[in-house]
Amino acid sequence: DVTDSLDLSACSQHPFASGGFGDVFFGRLCDRTAVAIKTIRTYYKPGEDALVYNKQAAKEVYPWSKCKHPNVVQLTGLAVFRDCVAMVSHWEENGNLLNYLSSHSSTDRCGLSIAICDGLAYLHEINIVHGDLKGANVLIAQDGTPMLADFGNASLDISNPTLGFTQNDTKLGISVRWAAPEMFDEGISLPTMAGDIYSLGMETFTSEVPFPGKSDMWILVNILIPKKMPTRPEQVIPTKSIDGDKLWAILAKCWSYDPKDRPKAGAVWHN
Repeated sequence: DVTDSLDLSACSQHPFASGGFGDVFFGRLCDRTAVAIKTIRTYYKPGEDALVYNKQAAKEVYPWSKCKHPNVVQLTGLAVFRDCVAMVSHWEENGNLLNYLSSHSSTDRCGLSIAICDGLAYLHEINIVHGDLKGANVLIAQDGTPMLADFGNASLDISNPTLGFTQNDTKLGISVRWAAPEMFDEGISLPTMAGDIYSLGMETFTSEVPFPGKSDMWILVNILIPKKMPTRPEQVIPTKSIDGDKLWAILAKCWSYDPKDRPKAGAVWHN
């Protein structure tokens, strides 16, 4: 609990980013360390005690604070920030993956992708489903190391969820452009490891969001529901390249229609 370590006078009044499950504020600890404060929006039934519910939220989030891997954001701790449970982590000046690639165009993108795979494999090994894997949720450390972040949509125990979150993006509070097709089938209610694999590697090489220029509804109707694969970006993954063909084959397996046909994160990392 780092609530008492936050310098509230140095925290931003308004969030600099918002997502389906919370807002992110800039802040500082009392020792002047810059931190990101990610609040979690929870809902509870009339008559329920908000404090009790926030304690339940903290219990759900706590295992993430135990994650220790170079490619996963290390949580500084949990805090109550403006009456919300919040995850506090180190502030990364390089921003997210897309910000970084826009100003570091010569970066080794294969190396970045391998490191991201390594981080995802670690999460899956300890039974954490990320649930919203995309470039905006990969932060870049000062030395250029990519780190998986934003676990606000993650699931720790997909068979027995105990915490509800508000959802303001889609049916599931997920990002349509990166979502696996089965997430829009009837009966699917929570993110899965197979869904994480589908989302893996969607934009590192192109520096663009998937299906740029298309609306979420267009993507839903023309790609996700009919379960079509993304088009091969010839400029960055040419067809007459041995390495390009190997890479595309890996990506195609990640985008398999049947979730059971997708490789494990560790296998993607190894290949």
